[in-house]
Amino acid sequence: MRLGLFGGTFDPPHDGHLAVARAARDQLGLDRVELIPTRVPPHRHAPSASAPDRFAMVALAVLDEPRLVPSPREIVRDGVSYTVETLERLATQRPEVEPFLVLGLDSYLDLPNWKQPARITELAHLVIAPRPGARLALRGEDRPRLAAPGAHTSAGGPRRVFVLEMEEVPLSATALREALARGETPIRGLCGPVLRYVRKRGLYGVEETD
Repeated sequence: MRLGLFGGTFDPPHDGHLAVARAARDQLGLDRVELIPTRVPPHRHAPSASAPDRFAMVALAVLDEPRLVPSPREIVRDGVSYTVETLERLATQRPEVEPFLVLGLDSYLDLPNWKQPARITELAHLVIAPRPGARLALRGEDRPRLAAPGAHTSAGGPRRVFVLEMEEVPLSATALREALARGETPIRGLCGPVLRYVRKRGLYGVEETD
């Protein structure tokens, strides 16, 4: 099984997240892509919405998306959500799975600062999505071995780096939270079910509705 793992705060999940997940699914022929809300992110401020709320919003966002599924892998664990621990657990519990870790380009370039980055690259292929304002600045011997999207590798073989072919999606969760707090409507980039959930729960400064 070829499994995509796409982690993040998803605070809230928006169309940019879905575009990346779809591109990874389709270009790499993944059987499934899990969108995994972090419980406590190690590299950024605490999320505005609770872990259960963010998981519920992810579930709503992928409701009609084939082979995109919400995953509670990290929110059910206490403490900081380290990617290497998620991958280690997957390798132990499901050794037959071939994991593909989906990252925005900014996260990929920051990977050396993550917990056990070398172990991460041993445990999963890396799938890189473009991000507004970020460019792949690797040259010479520092450049990873790249494979064209759609290339296949056997489970247990050498891990590889794939770069998705897709347009950058200029959406920011921070900007969406600010727009929601200002009471703007409609909110471009949020699907209807997520927006209704935000209003029902009174998230991000939005006045709670019945």
